[in-house]
Amino acid sequence: MIVEVPHMLRHIATAPSAATVWVAQLQVGLAGVGGRSPTEDDVEPIVERMCRTQGVRDAAVVPLEGGMAVAVRLAADDATAALQRARRLAISSARYAGFGQATVRRTRVISTHGAGTA
Repeated sequence: MIVEVPHMLRHIATAPSAATVWVAQLQVGLAGVGGRSPTEDDVEPIVERMCRTQGVRDAAVVPLEGGMAVAVRLAADDATAALQRARRLAISSARYAGFGQATVRRTRVISTHGAGTA
């Protein structure tokens, strides 16, 4: 299911995983947009590809000027593994969507262990 909110695309997966779930937040620069802001249509393939990846619970992408903000909730053994997976996934998904070179500028990882569910 894809839920569309102005300036954000988010996909919610339904298959849970046994590993710890982490939220990775990244700010990604995109060379293939020529300094302009990508559109929701531009980032839709990125969200779709991320959410088809095993271990990903959900993903959201917000277009920014010259790049995008990415939040992905995924299963991983630890914070380092979660960040590495999220970085690789964001970069490869940007290439898949036709943006060419992508550069991760900022990162943050948060454990959802012990967090309540909505």
